Amino acid sequence: MPRPDPNPSERRSNLELRTVIDEMLERIRDFRQLTGAWTPEERERAERELEAIMSRIRQAAIRPE
Repeated sequence: MPRPDPNPSERRSNLELRTVIDEMLERIRDFRQLTGAWTPEERERAERELEAIMSRIRQAAIRPE
């Protein structure tokens, strides 16, 4: 039986980071459903959106709690 982790991981302790990562995963799932139907403009918009989310993830990851 696994023992409880005495030091919770960053994933569990940084709620802002977890929220932004969850948002990114939700958007990726949405995008995957539409991959065959994208225009070049839609793909570019999706890539920009994911880049913005990744920027927020980086900021949340380095921000002190």
